[in-house]
This record gives sequence, C-alpha cells and structure tokens, in this order.
Amino acid sequence: MDVIQKMAAVAAAMASPSRLKMLEALAGGVARSAIDLAAIADIQPNTATTHLQALCRADLVKVLKQGRYRYFRIKDQTVGDLIEALGEQTGKENSTRPAPMSDMAFARTCYDHLAGWLGVRLTESLVARGHVIQEGNSFELTEQGVGFLRNLGIDLDDARKARRVFARACQDWTEGEAHIGGALGAELCGFLQRQKWIDNNEDYREVYVLDKGRRKFEAVFGIQLE
Repeated sequence: MDVIQKMAAVAAAMASPSRLKMLEALAGGVARSAIDLAAIADIQPNTATTHLQALCRADLVKVLKQGRYRYFRIKDQTVGDLIEALGEQTGKENSTRPAPMSDMAFARTCYDHLAGWLGVRLTESLVARGHVIQEGNSFELTEQGVGFLRNLGIDLDDARKARRVFARACQDWTEGEAHIGGALGAELCGFLQRQKWIDNNEDYREVYVLDKGRRKFEAVFGIQLE
C-alpha cells in the first residue's frame, strides 16, 4: 500500500462519528474493552466491534489480549497527535483561559503527555525560563534546562533512549499553541503523576491538579491556579 492509499484508508476509517468518539476516548493511551467503547460511542457492542475492526485495519488501533479478554488502545503517540490535530482544525478555543473552561480544556492527557491549558502553560514556563527552545516542530533542552529537570528528579536518560521523537511540539487543539510531547513530554507527565501533583480521571482523559500540585506549580513553574 503506497502513502496515498494509506492516507485514504486512514481517512475512511475515521469518517464516522462513532469511530472518532472511540479514538478520542483512547487518545489518552489507556486500553479499553469493546463494551466500554460501545458505551462511550453510544452504540451497540456488536456495532462497536465492527468499528474497531475497521480502526485496526487502518493501523490506528491495536488489540491487547489478557487471557480471554481483549482490550483496544491507539497504536502510538502519532495517532494521539492526529486526534489533537483534528480537534485543532475543527475549532480552537481562545488562547487565553476561557471561562467557563471544561475539564478537557483545562488539562488532559494526549497519549502519555500533558495537554490543555496546563500543558501549554507548563511549556511556556520552560521556554520563558530558558530551559527549552522550540525549533520547528520540536523542542530542544538547553544546558540550563537539563540541570533544572535533573534536579527535579526527571530521568532524561530514559527519555533520550526512547525510540520516539524526544520532544515533539504538539499543537494543542484547545489552546492553539504547542505543548511538549514525545519522550520528554511523557517523562514530565509521569513525574507529575508520581509526585502527586496531578491525577487522572480513570474513565476518561481529564487531568486534575491535587493540593500539592497547586502549591508546586506556582513555586516551581510560576503557574498560578485558581
């Protein structure tokens, strides 16, 4: 299959509101059952199975088997980025924090990194303080940034070794600005979760800031949260 044919197959697989709802639910990187996805898409389980087969054929979704159970997750971060890009094309919110702001717009996971208002503010803080610089579609750590993140306890060696883009500049669909994705974005998000600054909604991909996080985001990154 050549590139044009593959693009057409992906477009055809996504040309369904039910399939897009499933992909949006999976964009946070969490594996889900067909029954869960059927409920999310508000369709019958047998219909959901048909849609999931189409998404698998288009190489957008993969199957994980655990005993006699089957779960589905997006193939990789590029699919999560694609969902974010589609959202960005179909309607941006204001680049400043809208009021009222939905949980998804405030903070969410985009595959395995932090997106939304909080993800963009975190990225802006790192840029403003000279820790990272944006170069085209990616970010690069400065020497100062390497020291800053290592002092925080973030494992940059694992991020550098990962077989993926180190620090992708992901266009945030609710903010219209870039947030840090890739291996570095995943390490940052994992650090925030392990340190109990943030927590995830297990049923979807909204992210909530915990009490410790409210204090730490302001003290460490200068991000003030209401």
